[in-house]
Amino acid sequence: MRIVIVIDSLKMGGAQKLIATFASVASTQQINPVVISLHSEFDASILDSIRLSGVPVMMFPAKSLFDFRRLWRFISFLRKEKYDLIHTHLTYANILGCLAGYYVRIPVIATLHSTGHDQRQFPFYVALLEKLSLRYLAQRILAVGYSIAEAHQNRFGRRIVDVIPNGVPVSIPLELEMRQQLRHEISGNESHLLIVSVGRFVQAKGYEDLLEAFFTLHQQHPRTVLILVGTGRLFDRIKDKASKLGIEDSVFCLGQRNDIPQILSASDIYVSSSHREGLPLAVLEAMMAGLPVVGTAVGDIPRIVSAEIGVIVPPHEPARLADALDTLVSFPEKMRTMGKAARSHAVKEYSLIVWMGRLAAFYNEVLISPKG
Repeated sequence: MRIVIVIDSLKMGGAQKLIATFASVASTQQINPVVISLHSEFDASILDSIRLSGVPVMMFPAKSLFDFRRLWRFISFLRKEKYDLIHTHLTYANILGCLAGYYVRIPVIATLHSTGHDQRQFPFYVALLEKLSLRYLAQRILAVGYSIAEAHQNRFGRRIVDVIPNGVPVSIPLELEMRQQLRHEISGNESHLLIVSVGRFVQAKGYEDLLEAFFTLHQQHPRTVLILVGTGRLFDRIKDKASKLGIEDSVFCLGQRNDIPQILSASDIYVSSSHREGLPLAVLEAMMAGLPVVGTAVGDIPRIVSAEIGVIVPPHEPARLADALDTLVSFPEKMRTMGKAARSHAVKEYSLIVWMGRLAAFYNEVLISPKG
């Protein structure tokens, strides 16, 4: 099966990481993909990962969405190469993929990666054009989480929004010596209890709430440390707030890292303080690493984090977040039991093998009966 994967750009992000993951396992289902980026900028680790999987990458940049020369180049490429399916990711790719697919009569699967708040960054006519493209030109509309499908359902009238939850690699636990070494490198003391969160430093991640919660927790449990992995426009603001709270020696902002699976494996608890989410890959990766999860009741987090796996609290409530973390820190055996349950559930429901099998079955279904 020959598939064209189209995405807005290959800059670092959840959708881009998903494409890189897809490239690494596509051959297990006899899928032969090519990746097309609509932007010339890219994250080197994403691009290298895709190419190391043997998947070709092409760049189709343009100055604006309405550069019809790019659309014609794309159409010419599709006519020449004879692909079976087009699978699009993110707004511009959804629009151009639907237009090109309709013109050359190749079925298009358009993917939704968020609950829609990112639409605010686009002019209204871009969001409207995406809505019309998906509603009338896409053969199927696919969401990567149930909350995402629910958030978008009204945009597409009677069209069905299918759901295939994201998948993540089955991580290999670190050997004890390597785990202790990494814990020491991160916090300066391997005996610290590491609470970790991975994500962009933006308002939606609720990191200021998390700092307030950690301030309260740290007063009761001085050996706890907070590890924040990622970058973003609020990076300096979060570091400044940690200093103002007097916890700067126990909060480590690591920036962008390429060893996130290892950091998760070296940690003890995962926390998500988000104000809004879809289906966060970072939570799935943490579960796969065997970490119990404390998360806010947004997006698909309550759906994937059961009472056996972690604790769910309302967003915007640092005191409740602190209490939830305290229930795990105070009872290490409970923390370990939840971590084992988290990994078991993640392997069963969210491994790459499971995800890729569902996706391949969906592709075949679209080829047999395109319109959903």
